Amino acid sequence: MKLLRQLGAGFLKFVVLSVLIVGSCVGPTLMYYQSPWWFLENIDHGKPGSFYVAFRSKSDEVPQQVEVIRYKFDSEMEKYPDLQFHLPNGRLDYSFGPGEGSASINATAEVQGSQLVQVFVTGDTPWTSLSEYRVVDNKIYPLRHAHSVAWLLLLGVVICLFLVKALKGRIERGINRFMRIDPQ
Repeated sequence: MKLLRQLGAGFLKFVVLSVLIVGSCVGPTLMYYQSPWWFLENIDHGKPGSFYVAFRSKSDEVPQQVEVIRYKFDSEMEKYPDLQFHLPNGRLDYSFGPGEGSASINATAEVQGSQLVQVFVTGDTPWTSLSEYRVVDNKIYPLRHAHSVAWLLLLGVVICLFLVKALKGRIERGINRFMRIDPQ
């Protein structure tokens, strides 16, 4: 009977500590995934860079089909005169293709016909990014942009692993007490 209790306690310890270790990696990963929403910075038009823009064709063939592309801050959109940057209000989804990532687009109408657009891209490098811009008279005015913050992931994993190590002894003692096993 004592051997059965020790095996049960060992299995329970393994399961609980495995869940804690997996959780210590999942939590920081989710924070890394969401970090562009927290670290948005104003776009400096003097610096070279790029961000994501959503658009649809002006033709009436497929009026609701939305596409997302990456473009540079330096008025590159003038090359595309047949695009409509004013989108239907609400949330739209876009996929770059199988296994290549996706984008979530939030378009919000503002006063005097302008529109605030946020494009949250998952699967780009470095994994997620958020671009925010205003559309006025079918022209784009970049506002803010952010990428995933790698230090947040690394710091979160290290902190969570130290917490798991600190809790390990308490968890083992609690399981031993629950299974009525004498400490040796």
